[in-house]
Amino acid sequence: MKKSVKFLVYTLGIVLSLGIIALLIYQAKDSFVKIWQEVQTKYLFLSFFSAAMIYVAMGLSLHEVLRIMGRKVNKGATIGIALVSTTVNYVVSSLGVSGFALRAHLLNRRHVPFGMCVTASIVISVLLYFVLAIIILQGSILMFFNSSATTMQIVKNVLLIVVMCVVCVCITAFLFNNEWRSKWVRKIFRLLNKVLFHVFRALIPKGKYDKFVDQLDEGIDLIHKKKKKLTGAILYVCADWFFTILVLYFAFCAVGVHVSAAGLVTGFAVGMVTTLIPVLPGGLGAMELAMTAVFSQMGIDWDAALMATLIYRVVYYVIPGIVSIFIYWGLQLSETPRQSKKLKGAMYEGKN
Repeated sequence: MKKSVKFLVYTLGIVLSLGIIALLIYQAKDSFVKIWQEVQTKYLFLSFFSAAMIYVAMGLSLHEVLRIMGRKVNKGATIGIALVSTTVNYVVSSLGVSGFALRAHLLNRRHVPFGMCVTASIVISVLLYFVLAIIILQGSILMFFNSSATTMQIVKNVLLIVVMCVVCVCITAFLFNNEWRSKWVRKIFRLLNKVLFHVFRALIPKGKYDKFVDQLDEGIDLIHKKKKKLTGAILYVCADWFFTILVLYFAFCAVGVHVSAAGLVTGFAVGMVTTLIPVLPGGLGAMELAMTAVFSQMGIDWDAALMATLIYRVVYYVIPGIVSIFIYWGLQLSETPRQSKKLKGAMYEGKN
């Protein structure tokens, strides 16, 4: 019964998303042809290039964190894992849980313990949200001095900053507060196991819970001791967000529209929030509608803004999602027989 309900919810979410996109495109169909005919291909190329650099930066930040914990994984593999684990959230929008589990699954096949996989994901999440909060803050300051924002827009930005900071504080508390961590680590273990079983039919044996906690604590302890070496990971996370915003910027350039830095950051921030809606895959439909509305309020033509956001969707979400299918297949094939045999043994042990 639960599976039927979940399937129904996801199906309705996909139908709703596609319905919103279809309606938006239908209403602007007349001007879309003209806008597309005038699209500047050099900016489309730059948008594609920026999208590729996003996932390179993601993979390198993951590689840096793993290296600090003494785990060496090939850079090409970490970039591929970052791409696959990120794009899976575009299909199943589960607040990042699906991608989190897939990353742990693929890293574990490369001899990275589940506990350290969790540690790496948590550290990267803190850095991502912290940098995003700074970006939104900068956008708010620029809008305030340029007097190009309404009071409501400023309030929304402040609320976004508060939310991001609260998330960072909670995750940081998990890393540094032993009491807080001991309270939540069992829940994380159960959640990770649940997703691993439903998606990959693999389990971390319940008897290995203590080992999982030890691995988690070991990873966190290493991060504490070598926190000064996180500079590289922080720079890669900054590059991640920088190239993400560039994708949107070049999408607007492609349709011949200039957007101010403040306006670009504001529209980008609104779009990022809509991707967290659980029933909509990657915020499909909601993101396009929200971003187009924000840019339209700034005086940008609605149809041009919609075309730019659709280009952003295709370049940042759709194409990487298709590519990730082949990358995932390659990651599976790149494993040695010894790794595959070891995983099958762990799965067998877990079932018993």
